[in-house]
Amino acid sequence: MLTPVIGIDLMGGDFPPETLFENLLDFFRERPQKVRLVFYLPQALIDQLKPLSKKNLPDDLEISFVEAKEVIQMEDDPLLAIRSKKNASIPLGIQDLSKKKLNAFVSLGNTGALIGASKVTLKTLEGIQRPALLALLPTKIRPLAVLDVGANVSCSAKHLTQFALMGVAYQKCLGIENPKVGLLNIGSEKRKGRSELVQAYQQLQQLNEENPSKPFLGNIEGKEAFLGHVNVLVTEGFSGNIFLKTAEGMTAYILERILDEGLDKHKESSFSSLARDLNYAEYPGALICGINSVVIKCHGYSNGKALYSSILGAINLVSTGFIEKLKEKLSLDL
Repeated sequence: MLTPVIGIDLMGGDFPPETLFENLLDFFRERPQKVRLVFYLPQALIDQLKPLSKKNLPDDLEISFVEAKEVIQMEDDPLLAIRSKKNASIPLGIQDLSKKKLNAFVSLGNTGALIGASKVTLKTLEGIQRPALLALLPTKIRPLAVLDVGANVSCSAKHLTQFALMGVAYQKCLGIENPKVGLLNIGSEKRKGRSELVQAYQQLQQLNEENPSKPFLGNIEGKEAFLGHVNVLVTEGFSGNIFLKTAEGMTAYILERILDEGLDKHKESSFSSLARDLNYAEYPGALICGINSVVIKCHGYSNGKALYSSILGAINLVSTGFIEKLKEKLSLDL
């Protein structure tokens, strides 16, 4: 396979771009990958970081830079920003992705601007009205695909049903033969929740009647999501974002408390394994699912390890032909 080319936007995160860049180089030295990384940065940062990109790097790692003459701030209006700041890292990276100069794009920047630029420039897949942010969370059995975790504050029943189909197709691409779907709600009864949730329940039940594998298991309360009974959890972006960040915050709190209490030596290996499974930085960022390319949004508070995991996730999606597989599996269901 040709060397995958991954665009990287380091602007807009909580950590300085130069710190993230140095952290990434350290991770790639430890675990080399065949990849070309293209960084979209202001010229002053390029001048600062270019010398570092030539020091003791693995042979399979190539690094190049593209100047971003403008910066989209986190507080900028997303649609206004992508129209008025066409030379910022996000519009430049998405344009290069559309021109096939990149195979994937990974960004820490303004979520709304990234989604807006992706929708306008890359277009959505056939049969999908709105893209969704898809994130993986650990469970007792295998990682759970949650969508939407922040792209759409409100959704219709039809949108939620399309999210379910995308989640099922995504998990099938990862090798799960018959993924099961749950609808995030305040109770398991079919008439629970807002009207769009009741309607989505009915539409997903209809899918069960048309599909012998019966993917829809019904409404799921948040506390049940981590049991691993479902592979796809569907919700709108407002609740999904709260669910995701609450889960990450609670996980960090529990792990910190365990460490504060101290560990017996014979328990240290078990704790290390648990901490690795529950650490958000071990998982790729959120995939903008439903557009015609691989675009991954990282948390603004992502550290170098989280960014590295997101790049590895992008490489994996590109090398396995994820977009074409997703189109194929969606065409069978829509």
